[in-house]
Amino acid sequence: MANTGRALTRLAPFVLGAVGVGILLLVAASLIGSSGYGYDFEAYDLAARRIAVGEAIDGTNLLYPPGLAEAYNSGQYARLYLYPPPLAVALIPLTALAPSQALLAWFVLRLVLLFAGVALLPISALARGALMAVAAISFPVWYDLNLGNISIVLFALSAVIWRFRDGPIAPVVLAACGVIRYPFGLVLVPWVLQRRWRAIALTLGAGVVIGLATLPFVGIQGWFDYLAAIRALGDVSAGEHNISLATTATALGIPGPEILWVTLGIAVAFVAAAWSALRRDPETALVVALTGTILFFPFFHPHYLVQLLIPAAFLAGRGQWWGLALPLLGWLPGAGLAPVAIVATLAPLLPPGFLALRPAGAGLHGGAAEFGTGPTRP
Repeated sequence: MANTGRALTRLAPFVLGAVGVGILLLVAASLIGSSGYGYDFEAYDLAARRIAVGEAIDGTNLLYPPGLAEAYNSGQYARLYLYPPPLAVALIPLTALAPSQALLAWFVLRLVLLFAGVALLPISALARGALMAVAAISFPVWYDLNLGNISIVLFALSAVIWRFRDGPIAPVVLAACGVIRYPFGLVLVPWVLQRRWRAIALTLGAGVVIGLATLPFVGIQGWFDYLAAIRALGDVSAGEHNISLATTATALGIPGPEILWVTLGIAVAFVAAAWSALRRDPETALVVALTGTILFFPFFHPHYLVQLLIPAAFLAGRGQWWGLALPLLGWLPGAGLAPVAIVATLAPLLPPGFLALRPAGAGLHGGAAEFGTGPTRP
């Protein structure tokens, strides 16, 4: 009986992981060609194709064409590219394919990145298998896969940052995240308080290098156009499908100016990241900051909650298996998603033994000296 129990324990991670992969493959097959399939990617792809034919340089069809802000402010979001130039530049290789083929390649690539991101997480094999099963039935994961957004990509990059947090890889990857979705700059808050000056310098330097690498494709004018387009946008926190504490307050009939609620959400993320850096270990602070990126902006979309896989993995890795419920909370109505993001950001700050089913810290390792050789992670 004991041998059977040990065998089942060894097989459990593979069974859970295989179930998750199987479900996701079935879901993926059903998403292809469905309503909303590739909605966000179409904007990325069109922007990349404009760059590929040189139109962003000669000005005949800018990366951020005239009327972009007006279209956004009037609720016409289709095909609008509102990210900084690096994302469009990075997708230029896919323009060698027909649009439909590029969309399929992007879909498959993100599915692979999701699997790879879970596999890279520095937690026990059992926790990784369980997380894969949970990810497979998470609405934000399905939603992001269908839209063709970048939230799954950013989750995978977050897993890389977490796993290699003590070396030079993490700052470079963080820079790549930050030039696509700037709330990832929140990770620099704990690094500043922990005096990780080399990591900060490397992050900023890598960001500059990435920016310079885009100049042959979009020129400096491309960046000026981006800033002009962003400044011309209206109240983004009140846009259709945009979620924040303000939308929660409105849905619940709680009075108060919208800016107050939006600022509160941003403040929660900032304070949590700073407090964790001062009071908890570097690994906990990093997880809190990576999760807080959801709130560190005037709004977010449901697919941003793919990032809930990070705190769920952290908690499960410490035997706090209830944390695996966090990604499933993405099924809640929109008014409940901002509170979910707050709960997920704060959850890693609970005592390590809180509702843990095994000794706190088992399966995780403390951080090593910066840029030093850390302990091997499972």
